Amino acid sequence: MTNAGWYPDPAGAPDTYRYWDGQSWSQMTTTQPPSGAAPEQARPVDPGPAPSAPTQVPPGAYGAVPPTPQQPQQPYGQQPGQPGQQYGQYGQQPGQQYGQPQPWSPTPQQGGNGGGNGKTIGIVIAGVLVLVLIGIGGFFGVRALTGDDDGDKKADDPTSEPTDGSDPTDGTDGTDDPTDVPTNPVEPTGIQCTGGSPEAKDPGASPTTIAGGGLTIPVPTGYTVDVRFSAPHSFADAILVAYKPVDDSWITEFAVGGLPQSNGFDDLADAAEVIMKCLTANDQIYEGFSERKDLASEEITVDGKPAYRITSEIRVDNPEVTAEGDVTSVVVVDTGDPASYGLFLGVATIGDPASIALVDSQIDAIKVG
Repeated sequence: MTNAGWYPDPAGAPDTYRYWDGQSWSQMTTTQPPSGAAPEQARPVDPGPAPSAPTQVPPGAYGAVPPTPQQPQQPYGQQPGQPGQQYGQYGQQPGQQYGQPQPWSPTPQQGGNGGGNGKTIGIVIAGVLVLVLIGIGGFFGVRALTGDDDGDKKADDPTSEPTDGSDPTDGTDGTDDPTDVPTNPVEPTGIQCTGGSPEAKDPGASPTTIAGGGLTIPVPTGYTVDVRFSAPHSFADAILVAYKPVDDSWITEFAVGGLPQSNGFDDLADAAEVIMKCLTANDQIYEGFSERKDLASEEITVDGKPAYRITSEIRVDNPEVTAEGDVTSVVVVDTGDPASYGLFLGVATIGDPASIALVDSQIDAIKVG
């Protein structure tokens, strides 16, 4: 180890001596070292993380270039002439620490991404303005579509009346089709949809009529009676079905059976609505049901007996079938039996006028008793 003492400044400053404390260069320099100081060139071995004592080199030896020490009062690695700036922070402003967030400024900051936050805030403000304008436009667009002006009926005023004297619930108030949504709010109970005993006695080969629930109908040409089709009609008692294939995945049918009043069937109109809802909720009959549109909902007479009829378009969304759906008629008849109503179902394929007309003729042909 080289002894502590004053040595010529390793930085090469002329007539300048720096003190070596035996372990590292100090920050003390002088042009007049104390008497007896060895005026020799000295260079410590590169100390790395923990500097060691310098190794003396004879003056004038080849390659004896002293290492550049750090400047006085300057942290390791700091560049001269850039006070407060950490090494490697290219473009950083004096006095600013690396990674320290800059306050937003409407003008770009030198050496950074400059104005990015301002651009984001501008975009957000523009987006909010667009949403406000869309909301205002949508509001007035809806108002225009609903005709809510000084001369029209106010949609949110329950005391206002139509100016033409029409009843807004009877389909004469300008709506495209008043029967798109069923008007009867009754909902089926579980027992009404599944509490029947649909199995029926086999009528034998090629019957010309089928009977059930006190009703009898003819079997149309091309239709087949099969008791295996009774089971899905779980809302009825002893129901017989005559069917005809439309394609590999679809059939039309006529059916008759009974509706036990003990299951809650005690009103003709309600019973017809409940059966229509049971049909559309039954995946064995209308898997993929998507829409019901009522075409008729009315009191009728069947063979001199009071009855109620609902006819609806029932559409399905099922990739396994090609048909759009059915025009289905439910007729509930008061046959005079105190324990049961008679039920008729007539199903025709949407877009098949002949099949739809056949349903009407079958209703006309129902016999009671």
